[in-house]
Amino acid sequence: MRGLNYMQFVKKSKINFGDFKLVGIVSIIAMIILWITLRIYILYFNVGGNFNYAYISIIKQNYIPSFNDKNFENSKRVFFEDFKNFFGINLLNPLSIVKKEINVMNSTYVDESNLSSNMYNQLNGNAIDDGVTSMSKNSKDEKARILIYHTHTTEAFKPAKNDSFYEQYNIVGIGDVLKNELEKNYNIEVVHDKTIHNTSYLESYKRSGETLDKYLSEFEDFDLIIDLHRDSLDNKNLVTTQIENKDVAKIMFVLTKNNPNFLESEELAIDLTSLANDLYPGFARNILYYNNGSNSFNQTKSSKLVLIEVGAQLNTVEEAINSAKLLSTVIGEYLAKE
Repeated sequence: MRGLNYMQFVKKSKINFGDFKLVGIVSIIAMIILWITLRIYILYFNVGGNFNYAYISIIKQNYIPSFNDKNFENSKRVFFEDFKNFFGINLLNPLSIVKKEINVMNSTYVDESNLSSNMYNQLNGNAIDDGVTSMSKNSKDEKARILIYHTHTTEAFKPAKNDSFYEQYNIVGIGDVLKNELEKNYNIEVVHDKTIHNTSYLESYKRSGETLDKYLSEFEDFDLIIDLHRDSLDNKNLVTTQIENKDVAKIMFVLTKNNPNFLESEELAIDLTSLANDLYPGFARNILYYNNGSNSFNQTKSSKLVLIEVGAQLNTVEEAINSAKLLSTVIGEYLAKE
């Protein structure tokens, strides 16, 4: 090599600086990922090894939009599960990013023979048709009093996985149970919209808001509007109770403060939560408050709108059905007093 200048060495060695550039970019990305991971785990240990409070601390440091932890349940909500619930992305599974944007990849087929005949009779086995609306009216002059719709239409219960297009496993089927019970026992007219809004998870509330606008334009307003969801938690005990010797998925009302109707919405949620626990002690969890809910959870569109979580992904379909029946009694009794 003696007597060989630098450029001659490069030419002779045939070094490809493009490869160095690629390696450099990959190294930078890897360091960024490592830095974020270390930040999360340092914060984790700084709060006593509790991911629940690590999550709250991250929120308070404005890494993501915050919500009020004042009434946050004293649970061990796993950080990664909460991140998944908030963004629709599983940090431990990069493929989930693709799945949330192409939702059909996240649907689950389950053998229908796994369902008991009693359960199957309560929930029909049809896949959701985009935009299908279930309406039952005794006469054209009779006003629909309740609207039920689902921002995250494919949220599912056991034996399915997290998402399913089949009504016998997902939140739409639970909406059918709620509608049928209200109409049968309280003669309350219900509109149940089954539009799939979460084909793109991040635009779910925008899309459900458009659906809501359509019904508000047609009906002007309702006595109650329900955006029916299913929560995501790692501890089934937090979302399950026994009522009348049956396992029941607990319910929870969710509010956001970036809403001019907040005080009215809060009063409605408090009244329904109190009535639920008066009728069935332990049935309703504490109200969950957000400071900046996505698209205000559409709660700006009506002070009669409530977002209700029924159980979580660990609950069975049967537990969710039991919950819907009790919820129908809570709603029926509440409207009877109005």
